[in-house]
Amino acid sequence: MRRVSLADVAKAAGVAKATASRALSSRQQDVGEATRARILEVAADLGYQPNRAAQSLRTGRLRLLAAAVPGDASGWEPILAGAAAQARRRGYHLVLHYLDPARDGDQPVDGLSVDGLLLISPGRTLPPVIGEDGVPLPTAVVDDNLEHGDGALLRTALWQAGRAAGRHLADQGRTRLAVLAESSGPVVDGFLAACSAARLPVPEVHIAAPAEAAVEPVVTEVLVDGFFATSPALAAHSVVGFRRGGLTVPEDVSLVAFGDGELARHFDPPLTVVRPPWAALGARAVDLLVDAVEDAAAVPAGLELVAELVVRGSSVPERRRSFVPD
Repeated sequence: MRRVSLADVAKAAGVAKATASRALSSRQQDVGEATRARILEVAADLGYQPNRAAQSLRTGRLRLLAAAVPGDASGWEPILAGAAAQARRRGYHLVLHYLDPARDGDQPVDGLSVDGLLLISPGRTLPPVIGEDGVPLPTAVVDDNLEHGDGALLRTALWQAGRAAGRHLADQGRTRLAVLAESSGPVVDGFLAACSAARLPVPEVHIAAPAEAAVEPVVTEVLVDGFFATSPALAAHSVVGFRRGGLTVPEDVSLVAFGDGELARHFDPPLTVVRPPWAALGARAVDLLVDAVEDAAAVPAGLELVAELVVRGSSVPERRRSFVPD
C-alpha cells in the first residue's frame, strides 16, 4: 500500500503543500485556526505519518534526545517512562545513556549526536554539554535533591509534599506527631508548617539512616499517634518497630511516607504516601527540550510539580481517597 504523502493531504484539504506543511509542523505559523483544524482532520483520516528522515534533512535536527541516568542507582525508571512516552508523542526518539559515577567531571554524552539532553537524578551538577555545532545542548535536569543545575531543573514541590502529609494526619485527629528523615530539608519543613497551621504541638524530628537497626530505637522511644517518614524504607522499618513496641498501624499510629514504589504498595499494611509526580516530571522535561530545539525557546531555570497524596492502609481511611495539595 502506498504511503500517504504530504501532497495527498494538501490535495484532499484543498490547500497548497506549503500550507499543509506549516499546519502539521510543531510551530504552525501563518495558518488560520479553521484551516489548520481542517488539515489536521484530513491528515488523521488519511493516516498520514510525517517522514522523519526528510524532516531531519530539512531542519538539521535529528529528532533524538539523550536521557542520562545514574549507573549506580535506581528509582529513576518512572521518570524515564514518562519522558519516553512524551518523546514518542512529540515525534522524537529517546536514547539511554548511563552516567559513570567514577567519571565525576566528564561530560555525560561525549560522542553522542543528539538534539537535547535529559539528566535524570544525576545527584550532582554537571558541566554544560557542547553540541557538534559548538553550541551548548538544550538541557533539562530532573532531580529532587539539587537546588540548581545546568539548564532547566525540574523537581517535586517538596515543601508542599511535606505539608500534605501533615495535613492528612491532622485531618485524622492525630495530635502527637513525629518525623523520621534521613536529613532535614523542605519536606520536613512543610510537614512542620502543616502542624503549626493545625495548632498541634511541635513534632519531634528524628534523623536516621534507612536501616532497621537505626530506626527501631527511634520509634520505640516516641509516644505518638501520627508519624511521617521521608521514604518508604524508613516507613516500613518504623511499622516493624511500632509492632515490637506493642503498637499497631493504623489503629494506634497513622503513618504516611514520602515516595512510592513496590515496597509501599505491597507492604502490610500498604503505605499511605505522598507520591512525587515522576512520570509528569519526565514528560514536562521532554516538552521543555523539544520546545527549545524546535522554537529556539529559552529553557526556564526551574519548575516544580505538585505531589499527590495516595491514601492506603497505613493511615486511618477517609472518605476522600486522594487529592492533589495546592
